[in-house]
Amino acid sequence: MKLCHAGWAVCLVILGLGGCQSGTLPDPNEPGDSGLVQAAVLRRNLDNANKLLEHRQAVGEITEEQRAALLQKYAEELLSHIRIKKIPEKSAWEYGDVFKVAQRWPQAKEAYSIAVSYAKTEDRRVNDSLRLALALVNLNEVDEGILMARSVFDTTDTNAAPILPAILYEIVPAGMGKGRDGELARLVEDAIAEHARTQVDPGTEAGKAFLIARPHHVLKGYRQASKLYRSAGMDEEADRTWTEFRARGGMADPPSPRR
Repeated sequence: MKLCHAGWAVCLVILGLGGCQSGTLPDPNEPGDSGLVQAAVLRRNLDNANKLLEHRQAVGEITEEQRAALLQKYAEELLSHIRIKKIPEKSAWEYGDVFKVAQRWPQAKEAYSIAVSYAKTEDRRVNDSLRLALALVNLNEVDEGILMARSVFDTTDTNAAPILPAILYEIVPAGMGKGRDGELARLVEDAIAEHARTQVDPGTEAGKAFLIARPHHVLKGYRQASKLYRSAGMDEEADRTWTEFRARGGMADPPSPRR
């Protein structure tokens, strides 16, 4: 099946991605044996769409905001016939990821809840719990999201790598300004400690990349914590974390006092 044969609405989105492509891809409208569109097909088509969009962004045809909007629209089309009750437990996290891209947070919450309950490995438990936390925060269930994020702080040193990036770059931005900035600041600080204890294999490319990036993520964590404390009117904590930020080489103007 040609990519633009996937349906009229999908074709319109793909035209936005960069025109109909000649490669053969699985049909997102063809269900598997269970009558449900297979998660692997959804994710593969979404990955291909994202690659097209990233290329268009790289050559200056579209902005980052336009890329995200087009990808969200395509994800929504892929999910148009998905019913949560039919999702197999073992692939719930994959459906959750597509719901996440489509920003369909109620369905993402349901899918990730199934995934967390089913998780057979520690890696899946950690990642799916963090994604569930993101869905909760986007649904304005910030306290519940914070608790869900903290639920993975008991993981082993070798499984802690995803914690700070997920909290710092996804969960906190989604939760800021919803009356829990102080709690989010403490979450970031505690996630920094989780990041510091993380153990990786320095002999692998992934391990090398983690070690190179670790100081950068920690630095950004302290800066974000200071901003959040300041927003919450917790000036002493804001000053303390700002001092930590500067001590680690951070160069920026301090957050403005709350008025």
